Amino acid sequence: MKIIIADKAGYCFGIENAMRMVQDTLEKYQGEPIYCLGDISHNRQEMDRLIAQGVKKIDSVEEAQGGCIIIRSHGVGKSVLEEASARGLKIINATCPFVRAMQKKVADYYAQGYQIIIVGNAEHPEVIGACGWCDDQAIILNDIKSVEKIPKYDRICVVAQTTIIESKFNAITEALKDKADEIVIFNTICSATAERQAAAAETAKVVEYMIVIGGYHSSNTQKLLDICKTYCKNTCHIETAGELNPNEIKKYNVIGITAGASTPDWIVKEVTESMEENKMEQQEVTQEVEAAKVDPADVADADFDFAAEIEESLKPIRKGAPVEGEVIHIDNDEIILNIGYKADAVIKKNDFTWKHDEELTDLVKLGDKITAIVTDLNDGSGSVKLSKIKYDNQKVQRQLAEAYENKTVLEGKVKGVSGSGLIVDIGFTDIFMPASQYHVRYVKDLEALVGEDVKGIIIDYNAKRRRAILSQKVILEKELKEKQAALKEAKEKRFGELEVGDLVKGTVKTITNFGIFVDLNGIDGFVHRSDLTWERANEPKDLVEKGQEIEAKVISKNEEDKKIKLSVKALKERPWEEFIKNYKVNDEVEVKITNVLDFGAFAEIIPGVEGLIHVSEISYERVESVASVLKTGDVVKVKIIGIDTDKEKISLSIKATLEAPARQERPRRSESSYDRPARSEAPRRKPQQAKNKTVYEESANVTLGDAFGALLEGLSFDDDTEE
Repeated sequence: MKIIIADKAGYCFGIENAMRMVQDTLEKYQGEPIYCLGDISHNRQEMDRLIAQGVKKIDSVEEAQGGCIIIRSHGVGKSVLEEASARGLKIINATCPFVRAMQKKVADYYAQGYQIIIVGNAEHPEVIGACGWCDDQAIILNDIKSVEKIPKYDRICVVAQTTIIESKFNAITEALKDKADEIVIFNTICSATAERQAAAAETAKVVEYMIVIGGYHSSNTQKLLDICKTYCKNTCHIETAGELNPNEIKKYNVIGITAGASTPDWIVKEVTESMEENKMEQQEVTQEVEAAKVDPADVADADFDFAAEIEESLKPIRKGAPVEGEVIHIDNDEIILNIGYKADAVIKKNDFTWKHDEELTDLVKLGDKITAIVTDLNDGSGSVKLSKIKYDNQKVQRQLAEAYENKTVLEGKVKGVSGSGLIVDIGFTDIFMPASQYHVRYVKDLEALVGEDVKGIIIDYNAKRRRAILSQKVILEKELKEKQAALKEAKEKRFGELEVGDLVKGTVKTITNFGIFVDLNGIDGFVHRSDLTWERANEPKDLVEKGQEIEAKVISKNEEDKKIKLSVKALKERPWEEFIKNYKVNDEVEVKITNVLDFGAFAEIIPGVEGLIHVSEISYERVESVASVLKTGDVVKVKIIGIDTDKEKISLSIKATLEAPARQERPRRSESSYDRPARSEAPRRKPQQAKNKTVYEESANVTLGDAFGALLEGLSFDDDTEE
């Protein structure tokens, strides 16, 4: 059997990039809800894996309750992104770059007044998303017959679903050229898709049987299936290796394999390895059949020994049966046993151990009891031929079958990596554990697991094919469910014990930039950064350490979500109250500058209480720049010049602590004759002395009538005044 794997099979760049973004998001936003809008890719096994890691699949943005939302590689409409943003969700846009480019063309040309036409499947999420960039006004075409129904437009812009077959796109666009005075055509088919389809076609042309691997709902996989069927009528579509039909495969000598863009590498490897196993099995069967062939011409009636046949029929041993014997001789190549038969039994080294570098003399001793399978009643030299390896294999198969039936938990150690999985030594044999069955989370570096202890149960066993699959994941999932159930019960119990106003002690469990989570012995309490301290500097990482025990006050309970909100600062006296008790206007104090602005500087009087030094209160001299005079961290002496208890604001002054500079005298006139004007010869008039030196008197009872009464006499304001 010859196996040919088509080029470009498996993940495309867009899907690979999306999967990487999902893994990065899971690591970066641990503890936060992570949603994906629809399937990240059309592969059921990959989605099951992501969901097991904590990703929640939703069908609409409304279902997301905070946290992150991942936009799948197919993309979404503009309104969906706007809605997610309006809800305050962190948007992880994993849209394929080719799809984004197509969306941009749709948006740009729609804005210019073009009628948008998308060649593709109207129900495909990529096409639905693209329509969202032209107010859902696009015309969707999936076959050339639909072109006839389209009216004529002034201007048309045509784009393609990135996974559509190129020949179909070309035929439809050619027919559309008569439907507009101006037509703009963009072949937005992904280059990787076209290359994959071409490679699949080339492979299908030269094989007898073609296998297409991918999700049953994957558009690009369905197109690969159609292409392969065109060139190879014996084409099948599977999602996993378990769906292969060994009896069907045995009929063909040359088999081809390809995979859709959303099919992960580990599934492709599983199918390939399964094919290789089937190939080896078929070769073994062929060899056994060839070895069993006997030419009837070689047997003559004259050669028939009746006595010998009688003796043979009475023998206590038979071919294929196990026998026990005692070691009576050992050399480098074989072991001889006394099995209580008319002839001794021989076990060759290659029937005793797989390891050629081992010495038989190191493995057995004279007198040892060994059980083996009879493979031949006469090895040509009169001895019975035995195989310990076959006996061990049968024993292993019995143990595997029992473990599978009883769901026995097997423990072992990872001894190596094989393809897309691990080889685990479980004591009596080695067993295969696929990478997907190692943990509930995806593990990228399998080599790093060599030497690790594992435990698991056999989830798949095929005695005929000697195939067994070990899974640790099912045990971890069960343990996780039990743990979650226990935690939920403990959480509900602890939630009921706590009341608003209770003082509690707990251990800091997680520190984030927006607050901390505290373990309250069965339930987590959350302290927002604003509830950690009264001081301005409230970075959680600067105030507490992970594992630190703290005391806090319960300030609220959410019955629906079973969430507890705590406050550390509620246990301390409010700094403002302390300030009011101990400080008053005109007190002089030393303060620390905490923030410098254009209009002044804020200074800390006591922890949690700050006052403002306005720029005009810094110095008697004009200050052009506050930053040139004061720096953050400076300690200065100030006077409290104002306290607004309602608004809790404090005015401070540096200037008030300083002595006011003396007022400068005006310069006297120069007595020089050069500066003074010539004295007039005319006699000088003596200035008239003011008789009343009082300019304004607070107690004077002067009214407006007294001041303006004389001026208003004789004026009339009647409407009928004659001119």
